[in-house]
Amino acid sequence: MSQYNCIKEKIDITFPENINITSQELYDTAENSYPNGSPWSIESFQTDLETPLAGYGLARRDKEIIGFIGYRHFLGEAEITNFGVHQNYKQQGIGTDLMLASLAYLKEQGMRQLFLEVRSSNQAARSLYKKNGLTEVDIRKKYYCNPVEDAIVMQYIEQVEG
Repeated sequence: MSQYNCIKEKIDITFPENINITSQELYDTAENSYPNGSPWSIESFQTDLETPLAGYGLARRDKEIIGFIGYRHFLGEAEITNFGVHQNYKQQGIGTDLMLASLAYLKEQGMRQLFLEVRSSNQAARSLYKKNGLTEVDIRKKYYCNPVEDAIVMQYIEQVEG
């Protein structure tokens, strides 16, 4: 099994399938990543960690988790379920590195297309996703709460040459 590493100013990004992380660590990182706190509870992260088709990529500085990306992958299709970078590390390219590493890792695992939802107001994330080959394909009305907001559904399709 491959491990993707990207060292950026002492930031290590890893994507092994069985990363050793707790639901509390993910929750704490999410709490510090989103303006309104974590969209998931500790229990939700724990359930996700116990799901065989789910996985996480992590960005660490020393031993501190400063970013993560959660995904589910099955039969060539993947979904990004949760993605956050600690507020103190935003605008440093860590989100881009996590996205690129996740696409590379999931392609190696056989992914042919990927979906995710993003808040309609989150222009920074939408821009990041577009820059990395995702396109906006749908809107889910009132998908998010705290505050109530529409979700933009985005899709990535792996281009096969030949």
